[in-house]
Order: sequence, then C-alpha cells, then structure tokens
Amino acid sequence: MLPFPLDVSLMMFFIYGFIGWVVEVIYYGITEGRFINRGFLNGALCPVYGIGFYCVIWFFRPFADSFPLLFFGSAIVCTAVELIAGVILYAIFHLRWWDYSEYRLNFKGFICLRFAIYWGIACSLGMYMLHPAVQKLINSIHPTARLVILFVMIVITGIDMIVTVTAIIGFNKKVRFLNSVSGAFRKPSDKIGSSIYGTVDTIVTKTAPAVQLTQSDYAEFRDTFMAHRKAEHELARKNRAEERKLLARFASEGKQGIVNTSKAAVDKSKAAVKKVRNIIPEAKLALRIRMNKDDENAETIRVLQQHYVEVLGADSDEEIFDDLVEM
Repeated sequence: MLPFPLDVSLMMFFIYGFIGWVVEVIYYGITEGRFINRGFLNGALCPVYGIGFYCVIWFFRPFADSFPLLFFGSAIVCTAVELIAGVILYAIFHLRWWDYSEYRLNFKGFICLRFAIYWGIACSLGMYMLHPAVQKLINSIHPTARLVILFVMIVITGIDMIVTVTAIIGFNKKVRFLNSVSGAFRKPSDKIGSSIYGTVDTIVTKTAPAVQLTQSDYAEFRDTFMAHRKAEHELARKNRAEERKLLARFASEGKQGIVNTSKAAVDKSKAAVKKVRNIIPEAKLALRIRMNKDDENAETIRVLQQHYVEVLGADSDEEIFDDLVEM
C-alpha cells in the first residue's frame, strides 16, 4: 500500500522529521529571539513533520503538476495530522506542545488557518524542490547501509520516546538513570539547535540594519512615487483642459471661417451670374454684328469689342467672341 518500499519510507520519515525540527528551531529563533528545542522528543526529530509530509507525498504525488490541488491538499492533510497528534498528546499527557489560541480562526488551539497556509506553502515547495533531492540521496545509499542506519535510528528514537514519556509522567524523579538518559538525548539536539540558532541570530543581527534601511528607503520611495503620480495626474488634467479649450476655439473659428468662405463664394457666384446675365443680350448683339461682313458695321464692331475687353478683362477680342460663340 505504501508508495515506496518500507525502508525508503522510514528513511523519508526520519529525514523529513529532522528537517521539520530544523525549521521549528529557525522559526522560533526568529520569532522568539532565543533557542527553543522544539518537538515532543528529546532528539532532533519532529515526527509530525515526517508523518505529515510523507502523507502529502503518498496522496498527492500523482497531482504534483497541479499546484492549487497540491497546495490545498497539503494544507488539509498536514492540518489533519497536526490536529490528531495534538489531541492524542493532550489526551494522554494533558500537555500542549503547540497552542494557536492567540491566532484567528483556530480550533481549540490545536490548528489554525494561518499555519494551515504555512503547511500548504511548505509542502508544495517541498514536493518540487526537496523531495527529488531526498529521494536521490536515499537511492544513492546502499540497501545494506540503509538498513543499518534505519536500525540505529529506530533504536535511538525508541529509547528517546520511552525516556520522554517516562520523564513527562514523572518516573524520572524516582529513577535517576532515566533522567541521565534524557539529558544524554537532549544534549546533542541542544548543541545542534544552538548552532542553528546562532547562525540564524547572526544573520538576523547583521541583516537587521539593512532591512530597516531598506524599509526606510522603500517608504521614502513610495511617498515620492505617490507624490509624483499625483503631480502627473494634476498636470495631465490641466493639459487636457487646455487642449479641450484650444480645440473648442479652433472648432469655433474653423466653423466661422467655413461660414464666411461659403458666404463669400455665394456672393461672388451671384455677382458673376448677374454680370453674365447683364452682358448676354449685348453679347448676342455683338455676335450678330460680327457675323455680318459688311464694312459699314466695322466701326460698331470695334466699339463693342473694346467695351467687352474693358468689362470682361479678356486678353484679346478673339477670346471674347470665342466665349460668346460657346455660349
């Protein structure tokens, strides 16, 4: 039923449980400002992470190409694992290893929407970036060596679980040996966690001024940008108003110019028509005289030709009578 062989599955559980413990140390080192050895066990292992992420791989590996399905599925599955683990631990030991009561949309402090989203983001990215590398690492280990490593890890985790349970119940007060064993498991994980926290604290300490400066610069940039945008909008509105005013004046003047031109053209056309109407009778008379070849009409023709040259502005007498002939 498992998606991988049993030895590979157990290796994944231990690796993802350790990675989850590292993530917890980093998260609380940043938020709390101090090292906290997180997890139910004394060792560097958070079983909830190992179980939760392995379940995501089990159920949603076939749907890895669909990020929305992978995100929401991871959030639901891991939140369910977290709820079950929290309820079981509280029912047995009457203790809480995590409490989300101060967050919105929480259920009895065991789960909340905020960390469900964290689960979805972490598992989705882990499926794309972490799981292929872990699977490649496990496959590179010889099967015999893998079995030896698993045997050692199972024994250590089993002893750690027994010691942790007895310490919680209070048997270690009566049995000093268990108390010493618990301390022996706690010291290596504390040392690893302190080293991780020291690195995180150094990074946060050194980057804090830069982060503050970046935030200050961004705030200044944002204010300057908004001021410039406001000035640009005001200038654009002013320019648009001036353009609309100029366009309206241009349209008004152009309309009036068209009206004046049309009126002048009409007046000129009427004057030309009137002039033509006035000269047509005389032109016809001149044509008749022109067609008469008697010498006695020569003087009359000359006078009329001169008259029409002055009236029509023609260049020659021939043009006048050519036009008259066409009419």
